[in-house]
Amino acid sequence: MCGLAGLVRRDGPIASDPSPALGAALAHRGPDGHGVWHSPARDVVLVHRRLAIIDPGPAGAQPMSTPDGRHRIVFNGEVYNHREIRRRLEDRGERFSTSSDTEVLLRLLVCDGPSALARVRGMFAFAWWDEGERALLVARDRFGIKPLYVAATPHSVAFASEIRALLSSGLVSRAIDPAGVRAYLAWGSVPPSLTWVAGVESLPPGTWRRWGQDSRHETQRFASPTDAHARQPTACTERDLRDRTRAAVEDSVVAHLVADVPVGLFLSGGIDSSAVLSAAAQAGVSGLRTFTVRFEDRGSEHEYARLVASAFGAEHQELVVDSSDVVADLPRILGHLDQPTLDAVNSFYVSRAVAATGIKAVLSGTGGDELFGGYPSFRRLPAAVRLKRRLRAVAPALAPLVAAGLPEPLSERWRHFMSSDNGRMDAAYRAQRGLFMPSEIERLAGPALRDGWAPTSERLATAESAILDVHATTPQGEVAGLETRMYLCSQLLRDLDAMSMAHSLEVRVPLVDHVLVDAVWPDLGAYPALMRNKRLLHETLARPLPRAAVERPKQGFILPFARWMGGELEPFVRDGMRQLVADRWLAQDAPERVWQAWRDGRAHWTRPWSLAVLGHFLSPRR
Repeated sequence: MCGLAGLVRRDGPIASDPSPALGAALAHRGPDGHGVWHSPARDVVLVHRRLAIIDPGPAGAQPMSTPDGRHRIVFNGEVYNHREIRRRLEDRGERFSTSSDTEVLLRLLVCDGPSALARVRGMFAFAWWDEGERALLVARDRFGIKPLYVAATPHSVAFASEIRALLSSGLVSRAIDPAGVRAYLAWGSVPPSLTWVAGVESLPPGTWRRWGQDSRHETQRFASPTDAHARQPTACTERDLRDRTRAAVEDSVVAHLVADVPVGLFLSGGIDSSAVLSAAAQAGVSGLRTFTVRFEDRGSEHEYARLVASAFGAEHQELVVDSSDVVADLPRILGHLDQPTLDAVNSFYVSRAVAATGIKAVLSGTGGDELFGGYPSFRRLPAAVRLKRRLRAVAPALAPLVAAGLPEPLSERWRHFMSSDNGRMDAAYRAQRGLFMPSEIERLAGPALRDGWAPTSERLATAESAILDVHATTPQGEVAGLETRMYLCSQLLRDLDAMSMAHSLEVRVPLVDHVLVDAVWPDLGAYPALMRNKRLLHETLARPLPRAAVERPKQGFILPFARWMGGELEPFVRDGMRQLVADRWLAQDAPERVWQAWRDGRAHWTRPWSLAVLGHFLSPRR
């Protein structure tokens, strides 16, 4: 896990070297090393900050080159099957001088080209410079676990692991993109390829892009996080599915434990992280350190985590966070975000507490809900679509009658769902997962957001369609694809990366693994009973979880924002919303309408909170 950045110019040498500013901006991502390479013509610079996990000695330093110096790479992430790839390349005559996965990835690209990325098991973002072809290629893993931002002009290409590195180095200007703002209002995060900065693109997951000598670029998708959904079910028996799932979970956990430093585990006491611990114990891993974070005013979660850790003999540690620090920490939290999000605060505190113990890498159960059907959406959305199809003939007359009897936010969701194309799961998904419905955004919009409304709408629709156009053979597969592409890939994983790397901590997600997904998803829903309470996960483990941890209500690590917003966080929230009005993003009356709706119980706390985060995030004072 590291940070990378660089610049390629096509019209002569780089006038002002950006490497010092880029390296300084990414220092928190890689405190173990710093490397810079300039091309002989001084028209290319590659920057790397290193958090040493595999081959932590000097041999694994970056930027790394081939022996002839033609090819160079800066790489962020981990290749979990690097030993297997190395053996296959050695069988073809390749020889290696390090034990690092970086060298393996570079040689694989040189030998087989970017199409070989479909064979890589891991999380990655990288930039590969070919001095012979004078070509730059950047790529990102299929789930988008690792971030990569690109700013391309006719004369240059700049890239970095974080937007703020591009901003602080002066490679891009701080001009806000209205399409990114509207995307945030729609989803509570900014989905790729959009960002909040004009001219900066978030490279979509599973994609590589190459610029040649003539500055023209080629883009290809080498894999999608939802490829497995389009495959036909295997018609396997329930026993076969259970056996296949157990083996795949164990295999993924073992693969994600590959490291040359100790690896810990975020343990919430829920099914997902507990299953990861069970699989690690079954694989014979001993002495695994587990960590649970709780706030002083909440104690229910840590009891289950303690129970699970004891059951598997883990060395367990409880880390208490003082909730009174949240207000003081918010500026730092926002400062580490590359994109506005209504989430991420939880991950900041978990990561800070674990990093303080000296651990550099941890496993997380993130992704279990998307993979094994843990969200209510897996039940609600297929049922809603079936109901809409049955009511097709009477929907025009029925929809306004039902909407009139619902609270305002729910009535807007209902109207959006009923007015959309019949039979589309994505409309039901937006009605459940969306932050504000399109009609609400129009009423909230201020002058800055209304300027250029039509082209902004087109760009937002293009970005959304690339994510929401999910093809699956079952309704459950459609929901899994939507939750994975929009919520997991566009929000949870990005927030987790930003907040963990703020503390130089690598987080690995073994339940977000394409080999595991390929084993489970084609038959997801074939046995509906196995989707209740994620039975397909916890009932197939070789070492069962404690019954109390399985049968308890789903809770998660949730901060008491609703209570805090009525007290010490109220100034932060109201100031943030007022800033959006001052900057002309929101209409004059929008903050009071949203705030009062929450105070009256007609809207969820995430609505005023999300606007406050956006206001502080976009403020010129930040």
